[in-house]
Amino acid sequence: MTDGIDPLSEEPRVVYKRIGNTEWQMREANLDVHDEISLWPENPRLKAVLNGGVPDEIEQEESLRGSPGYDGLRASIEKIGQMEPIYVKATSTGQYITLEGNTRVAVFRELDRKHQSGKLEGHFRRIRAWVVPTDFRERDIRILLAGIHVGGPGVRGWGRYIDAEFVYETVTGATGKPPVMNQAELASSIGKSESWVTRHKTAYEFAMKFVEHADGEDNPRKLAAENYSILEEISKARIIGSQLRDYKNRSNDNLREEVFEMVRNDVFKEYRDARFLKEFHDDADAWDQLKSGEKHIANQLARQVQSKHSSPKAKIADLPKLISRTFERGEDVFGDDDVAQLQQAIEIIEDQVHKDVHPYRLAIKKASRTLNKASRADVLDLSDHDLKEFREAHDYFIGLVEAHRSGSSGGRV
Repeated sequence: MTDGIDPLSEEPRVVYKRIGNTEWQMREANLDVHDEISLWPENPRLKAVLNGGVPDEIEQEESLRGSPGYDGLRASIEKIGQMEPIYVKATSTGQYITLEGNTRVAVFRELDRKHQSGKLEGHFRRIRAWVVPTDFRERDIRILLAGIHVGGPGVRGWGRYIDAEFVYETVTGATGKPPVMNQAELASSIGKSESWVTRHKTAYEFAMKFVEHADGEDNPRKLAAENYSILEEISKARIIGSQLRDYKNRSNDNLREEVFEMVRNDVFKEYRDARFLKEFHDDADAWDQLKSGEKHIANQLARQVQSKHSSPKAKIADLPKLISRTFERGEDVFGDDDVAQLQQAIEIIEDQVHKDVHPYRLAIKKASRTLNKASRADVLDLSDHDLKEFREAHDYFIGLVEAHRSGSSGGRV
């Protein structure tokens, strides 16, 4: 293999790799993918698709071949070879366990079986690896994997479910294992905020409640992984999300069961549909439709909600609250031009609502309602100039009425 080390002609090379805050000395090796390397069943990507138990190598390879990105990686390696070494650790049996690079090992094994003759025969038998020291512990493995797959730019992402599982097990502990580090330490090691860690931990806890609910499925963990984006969105839905996450309050159990059944029945076409869970729950008819289990019905209902929210009528209804919040925040962003524009909008609506009514009649009615609501404080607040201006306008108007209506109406003004 052109990108590896010929074990017969070259001495093993020593490399220094900084992982977290520690610089480690590692030995580079060229290992037989069939005889010298074992896949690591605790690999986060494998755990997401395996259904518990202790899988053998064949089961692990099959699971990796079905993982997202596998086919693309295989095509790349077959065409241009291995780009990055894998990380392995020596075991007491003399074998090496793959800490990072399990998918690449599976690809090499498949390609080696494929090319039993021809110019690529033996080309994929060995893989380049960095052998970590014997004192490379669980914490160090976690920091290594986080740096490659979770934190920072250009990472080879596992996907949100696997990221969340990794975060959760790191800070709370996997089954039968204690936590590896606290939230602050993990956040620091991957260059993320503690709130980022908390969000992933919280969403994964919710997904595990779904796993418990879907216990009758063939592989509930795989089902949770496939629906994780939807479950995550549900867990943080406005108001109802906090109710669903209140696991100690038994009154929420039925609601949670209903929502989990919706997920099992595939009523959500995409995670964005779950953003309207509060609106769905407030509408008894919509909630009944979701409980019916009709596939992707939430997507249809979400479009209806969006249409209502984006209509001019909905925007007008939101204006008073929006303006009030602006003033409450101490922002002084409105002026006379804004008042004029709002008044213009009101006049347009009034013209349509009262098509057969002259605008001046509406103005008179509005002025009458204003005067009838006047209080003592309102009167005392007026200046002499305001009253003088009003009296002059009133006398002018009454003069017009008496001049033009006295003969036709016969009534008193």
